[in-house]
Amino acid sequence: MKEAANRGKGKTLLISAGIEIMLIICIIAANLNPTPILYFIFYNLLYGLVFSLLIPLYCLYKENGVPASGRVLAEVGFKKPGIRQWVVLAAFVVFSVGGQLIPKMAVGEQIPWRLLPMGIVPLIMTTFFEEFLFRGFVQSRIDQQFGWVPAILVSGAMFSLYHLGYPGFRTWEDILLLFAVGAGFAAAYKLSGNNLMVSFFVNLPNAFVTYMLKYEQFPVMRGSSTIAAAVTLVFIGLILLLYRNADQRRQ
Repeated sequence: MKEAANRGKGKTLLISAGIEIMLIICIIAANLNPTPILYFIFYNLLYGLVFSLLIPLYCLYKENGVPASGRVLAEVGFKKPGIRQWVVLAAFVVFSVGGQLIPKMAVGEQIPWRLLPMGIVPLIMTTFFEEFLFRGFVQSRIDQQFGWVPAILVSGAMFSLYHLGYPGFRTWEDILLLFAVGAGFAAAYKLSGNNLMVSFFVNLPNAFVTYMLKYEQFPVMRGSSTIAAAVTLVFIGLILLLYRNADQRRQ
């Protein structure tokens, strides 16, 4: 029994490390020659749909007892929010977004709101992939096998290190800051009772604000980025719908 548990822990860490490495490789490849079609293939399809969504779903599907339980999506945080979840969400959004905007607005610094529309759809897509993988899949599994403190630390570290794929986020200062931010998202996920909606909507406004304030560090957002992200979001919805229907048939 103990050996099986240890093998399960080792497998979780190995899968998480393997996915993390592939994320970094895909994002680097996407940014080496960021033409729309290559960016879509390496970023939206490989980094996003394959390594951040399909492989985690496959791993969950193959776990003993999970396919028959009909609770797979609940295991990664697809749950209806209650009062507790709304309180956690509001507190973290006020802290993270207000902490960035209020000091700048207080000294009269102009916020480039004009940049936001072009980034909305791509950032919704990226935020979903981040939260589904780092919180719903990795953190939930690490929490079950190692405890909530290692889970938050691993989730925050993976969120931070995967940004090494982006040319604009490769300084030690950015990586350390992103670790703190990722640990904050992980804490919101834990405090909400592992509710993916909470961590998603804590991350999303933070992503919007960070993009406006540090847009030069992000990949260039074009109209093609919005179209590609919209197509990818449709694929996400279809995959989750098919998975839910298949899950329900096994109950």
